[in-house]
Amino acid sequence: MTSKRLTLTTLCAALSLAGCATAADGPEAMPDLAVPSKLGLVRIGSSSVTSGVDTFEQSMAMALFFDPNQATSVCTRSQTSACSIYRCGALVGLPSAGNITIKGGSEEVVLQPSLDGFYPEYRNTSALVFQRGQTLATSAVGKAVPTWQTSLVMPSTVFVLQSPSPARIDLTWVLRKKQDLALAWAPLASGSSVRVELSQDLGSSQGMLIECSFDGSQGTGIVPSSVLSQLQTTQGVNHAVGILIGPGTETKLSPMGWDVSVISIGVGRTGVATISE
Repeated sequence: MTSKRLTLTTLCAALSLAGCATAADGPEAMPDLAVPSKLGLVRIGSSSVTSGVDTFEQSMAMALFFDPNQATSVCTRSQTSACSIYRCGALVGLPSAGNITIKGGSEEVVLQPSLDGFYPEYRNTSALVFQRGQTLATSAVGKAVPTWQTSLVMPSTVFVLQSPSPARIDLTWVLRKKQDLALAWAPLASGSSVRVELSQDLGSSQGMLIECSFDGSQGTGIVPSSVLSQLQTTQGVNHAVGILIGPGTETKLSPMGWDVSVISIGVGRTGVATISE
């Protein structure tokens, strides 16, 4: 018995791999050797604002997939407070899910990836393709990213932005890197969310996409300066930031080896922000 126990102890020391323990040591937990999931984001959005007798509508959709486990990953994702921050270089050599089809709006929308896996954004600047309360069936045929499908319901709530000033048809914000962005809106029903998206130079060598989600019933949300400070300073028309804010939903999918978030924002407001020091 003593000889067998010494042999086991010697073998454990020689292997020095997790999961080997003597009876006297008690059980030892195996290490988590799972590779972190690859990441995907699909965002469907719409905006509408009325000025006098005129109503201005927009609809948009985008998709992004990447593998953060690669040593030279095109994109990274980090989390600060209520915000997910995507930092990307030139969008080439990306995995794709093949064509992504969105049905249930006023027209069928298909997002088609380039040979490099980059999905050009769909944008309609004259129609509300994705309207309040619509159920949108969204599916991908699959490629490097396995096939998936889901349905989501566009929020039915009427969104009223209060601050920063929503007076202009297109929101025009001046954001300072060292100052929090304080948002306010007419409170929504309990359990609802308000999402804000800030996008800068996505597709260039230094692109950024910020996705934040807040409790809609609170009527307020903060994008912290620690997030805004990561944006580049606007110089003339260079490095301007696109804004999309409104009621939102999120559905999380797990095709094999992937975490994919399918997000809706709308019907909300859009605009452009200038970043200053």
